[in-house]
Amino acid sequence: MYDFNSISNRLMQADYQDYNGVLSKFIKFIKKNEIIYSYIKDCGDCKQNLDKEFKEVSESYGEAIFSLGDSDEEEICNIFAILCYIEKNNILIHNRIALGYSFSTKYQDKVNGFNDRVVMVLIGHIERYLTKIGIDMGLDEKVSYSITVENGQVNISNDSSTINATNITNGIDIEKLSELIKNVKKTAGNIAGNDKEILTSSLDVIEEESKASKPRKSFLKTAIIGLKSIKGSAEFAVAIVTLIQFIQTLL
Repeated sequence: MYDFNSISNRLMQADYQDYNGVLSKFIKFIKKNEIIYSYIKDCGDCKQNLDKEFKEVSESYGEAIFSLGDSDEEEICNIFAILCYIEKNNILIHNRIALGYSFSTKYQDKVNGFNDRVVMVLIGHIERYLTKIGIDMGLDEKVSYSITVENGQVNISNDSSTINATNITNGIDIEKLSELIKNVKKTAGNIAGNDKEILTSSLDVIEEESKASKPRKSFLKTAIIGLKSIKGSAEFAVAIVTLIQFIQTLL
């Protein structure tokens, strides 16, 4: 996840003149990462005629943008196919392709708009997938994990049946914790889809582990990563920060 976030951030912040080179590194990283690449391939093949799509978008001079699909799976396979098409054909997107993604006349703003409305959709799907794997396995730097992918199924095993955790030295106010969790849910607003699933699973992990006599730090850390990945209102952000600060004593 750390490596994926690093290469993703680099692509999102790339200068329009360096974009294709950074995009090539991003695609190579994904194809070399079996977990991520298998996830993308399991979403199916892109059924769009990309030659036609690119011709229509290019010749529209900003009047048309790409159709990403109606489902999560379509978005994932279509966007990755679009990015691979750009990289393979060395298309300079700031000249034509990205014109419809920003009202600005600046090349960099056009590319940033394309990143925000296309690339970030793919990044978001992959981040949520990796977060779910992390929550399921319980990330812990003291345990060695073996991860294999067979027919799209991620199999995780570790070198021990238990995960080392640090004992609580000070008690935690469960009622206060409950209030903070309720406040997070209250301020969640219109958060839905995968973000809602991440929110629910992360809060459940925090609530259960905080009550345990030996809370697993790895579970809590991964739940926090999940919460931080969710975009919401200012009130929601404050509620998340307050909750995270409250459980810091367990980490």
